[in-house]
Order: sequence, then C-alpha cells, then structure tokens
Amino acid sequence: MNCLDCHSAGEQSLAHGVCVQCGAAVCAQHSQISEQFLTCTKPVYRTVAIEPPVRRLMCGPCAAAHQVNAACCPQSAQFVRTP
Repeated sequence: MNCLDCHSAGEQSLAHGVCVQCGAAVCAQHSQISEQFLTCTKPVYRTVAIEPPVRRLMCGPCAAAHQVNAACCPQSAQFVRTP
C-alpha cells in the first residue's frame, strides 16, 4: 500500500500505517503519532482516564483538524496528548 499524500504530490512511497480518523494510508513523513487515553464513566457522570494511553496515528490533515478543534473546544481534547 502506498502513501496517499505522496501519491497526491506525484511521488510514491510505502505506507507504514493508516490514519485512525479518515483511513488514508500514510508514510512516516506524512503521519503524526499522539497518545489517547481511553476513558470510562464512573458514578455521577465522572469521566476517568485509563492508563496507559494508546497510540493514535493520523495523517497531516486530520491531525491539523484535531489541533484546531482542541484550540476551539479544549474540553473535548483533554484525553489526547501529542508529543
């Protein structure tokens, strides 16, 4: 499988993963890895993050959209951290 972003630029490189958001195949140059905490809801609707976090691989456009969303709505991004 080849990287979608490289293909769009007229190049060809092997993909090393798939974006968790949109499903596009991405190479190391066009991917971003972050951590996401799985959560569970405790009594009185209290959300608790579970350790350890899971890895989350995303393509550049999806990662950028998530960063804009986190800046706009920080409460929705509290369980995701980027390196």
